[in-house]
Amino acid sequence: LMALGSSAPEILLSVIELFGNNMYSGNLGPSTIVGSAAFNLFCIIAVCVVSIPDGEIRQIKEMPVYIVTASFSIFAYLWLLFILLGPSKNVVEPWEGIVTFLFFPGLVILAFVADRGYLSSSWKAPGMGRGIVLSAEMSKEELAALDAQIRREYGKDLSPDQVSKIARIEYGQGQSRAQYRVAATRAMTGAKRVKVTESLQNLARTFSGPVGEKVTQKVRTKQRQSCSDDLHKVIPIKDEEEEAPEADVAVTYIEFFVPKYAVLENAGSVKTIVKRTGNESATATVNYKTCDGTANAESDYTPVEGSLTFRPGETDKVIEVKIIDDIAFEEDEEFYIDLFCPNVDAPKSCAVLGANSRATIVIIDDDLPGVISFPEDNVKVPEQVEDSIVDLVVERKHGCTGKVTCRYKTESSSALSGQDFDGLDGLLTFNNGETQAKIQINIKARGRYERTENFRLILTAASGGAKFDPESDGGADSCILTIFIESEQAGKDRVDRLMSALAVNWDKAKVGHANWCEQIRDAVCVNGGDDDDDDDVEEGSCDEGSSGPSVKDWVMHIVFAPWKVLFSILVPPTDYCGGWVCFGCSLLMIGAVTALINDLASLLGCVMTMPDYITAITFVALGTSLPDTFASMTAAMQDPYADASVGNVTGSNSVNVFLGLGLPWMIGAIYWRSKGADDKWLQMYANEPGIDADFKDGAFVVMAGTLAFSVIVFSICACVAIMVLLIRRKLFKGELGGSRISKWVSAAFLVFLWIIYVSLSSWKAVSDVS
Repeated sequence: LMALGSSAPEILLSVIELFGNNMYSGNLGPSTIVGSAAFNLFCIIAVCVVSIPDGEIRQIKEMPVYIVTASFSIFAYLWLLFILLGPSKNVVEPWEGIVTFLFFPGLVILAFVADRGYLSSSWKAPGMGRGIVLSAEMSKEELAALDAQIRREYGKDLSPDQVSKIARIEYGQGQSRAQYRVAATRAMTGAKRVKVTESLQNLARTFSGPVGEKVTQKVRTKQRQSCSDDLHKVIPIKDEEEEAPEADVAVTYIEFFVPKYAVLENAGSVKTIVKRTGNESATATVNYKTCDGTANAESDYTPVEGSLTFRPGETDKVIEVKIIDDIAFEEDEEFYIDLFCPNVDAPKSCAVLGANSRATIVIIDDDLPGVISFPEDNVKVPEQVEDSIVDLVVERKHGCTGKVTCRYKTESSSALSGQDFDGLDGLLTFNNGETQAKIQINIKARGRYERTENFRLILTAASGGAKFDPESDGGADSCILTIFIESEQAGKDRVDRLMSALAVNWDKAKVGHANWCEQIRDAVCVNGGDDDDDDDVEEGSCDEGSSGPSVKDWVMHIVFAPWKVLFSILVPPTDYCGGWVCFGCSLLMIGAVTALINDLASLLGCVMTMPDYITAITFVALGTSLPDTFASMTAAMQDPYADASVGNVTGSNSVNVFLGLGLPWMIGAIYWRSKGADDKWLQMYANEPGIDADFKDGAFVVMAGTLAFSVIVFSICACVAIMVLLIRRKLFKGELGGSRISKWVSAAFLVFLWIIYVSLSSWKAVSDVS
């Protein structure tokens, strides 16, 4: 379909020439189509071959689609020869015109079937691919989920710009052929630039360290997907030299095993456990000291201070504090034991205190087993960049004698087990004297912007004489805690920055305009008023290396300004009626310019005493194909595959025949079959020996002559060019690129084929005129 759009000038040229010649065939339209096909296949592909950096290659990924379009690009011209030299020589019959025209939808359907994989043994049903597609229409919730997924895989410390680049690598669809063509045309005329996205390999090179390795590997994997098993390298990427990362520092964590203890006054003493985790292979020390709270040293407990030493392999140490029993009635009192000055005796190691660096000791004289409950009925948990462990505290109040237990389990609500959190089902135990316990739940990082989800943690089946608080949610039979998972403000800020980073690229790549005034302003100003001073000008973009409009931009802007202003006024913006008004008006403008080209080309031929045929296959064909040349070159450099650059050529060459000749020839054949011969027709063709007597009463005449010879030469050269691409795929693992010598040899040979075609066709045209 993109080939149809890029071939519109050639198609309209043939139709306009037909009506301009009073329904008689002309030389300019058919010759331009064949000449444009030759330039596309030989010269444009030659440019694409050499535009790839040395050592890199581009391979056609969708081979079934390429086989369809390449086969049709050869068949179309063989069919053209059949019409010109077949049973109805020099005459196009209505059925021939209709069949030629219908080949176009046939090509589209067959290419679509091939693209969907129905012609391949590895076909997969639609919808089995990745579920995220990066687009400007993504909501903030979708971006938040994308941000969380990328940070979970590549690291939580990525900047928004890095997340944006990884998103473009993993989920970006790449730019369409239409965007490349518009970008190339605007670059040629000094119009508003369209940002051409950076290639995957260039994006990958902006990362370093472990993240860079992951991104580069992802690019390689993406480039190899859907390729044949025998092709192991699609695009070689040169790894940047990186310094070896420093060895990780071994960390020792020291903290109390339980942050809170309760002890009866008559217990005599309390023992607290200090636990070491992390690096256990070295000797570690930590100091400790008691500190008064509501309980006082010497009257309620005996103060202690000292140092604990963990030998290699030791993980637990005990601090014992004597409790002083008195006969006075007292409320519950507490004192503290603090850990400080952790140290580890080993190189490349360090010791740090854990979260429980202080233990709270509650002295009570209550003999009750206690009441189990949560401190609150609801708790809000902010979502983190990565999966995070949340500690939910369960309290034992009004007594702590003996060992008590209860069951706990999670229950899904709007938050689902396995997706938003890891479900739990287990037994919670309070040993004698313990007044606090923790249940740890893993909260999954899914990416939330405004959405809040919740689930419940339920305590049941209390044993050992313990009860549940009847005033809490769940009553006397159970205890229920509702956990709300919320998006944190930092996460919202990250998503906003990510959306801004992506919006910059989407805005720069935007082709159309939102209103008429903006469209006219961009047409009047060089480069559309862009200063081109962005800090992130990317390699391979049309404005690479420029800090403002160049001299070339100003010259081209002055030359094309009348046309740009005229079309900006006459063609509505793309936002009107979904772009259909713009589409219709654009076709009318293309038709008007094409009619002007038709007359100017004929005048140029007269002034230079050059046959219309030579003018068509050279100047006119080159002019209509020039934007495609730059678009294909940009697509070849930026895309990871050669489909956009090579596939458009083969598709365009087929469409040129099926529509560019099928449509006017169908109209002309039906017209003359229904009207019959008139005086002018009889004067022109009645005595023409090349027309069969069966058509002397009127028919649409297209003299084979030079056109048939040109088609024969092109068909032979086209087969050779297709063989060259197949040989390159076999030898160099790709149709485009390769070593410097192989690139230039291939390109020179393709250009040589074009020179042969132009030379032989021009010789034939001059001979016929003579």
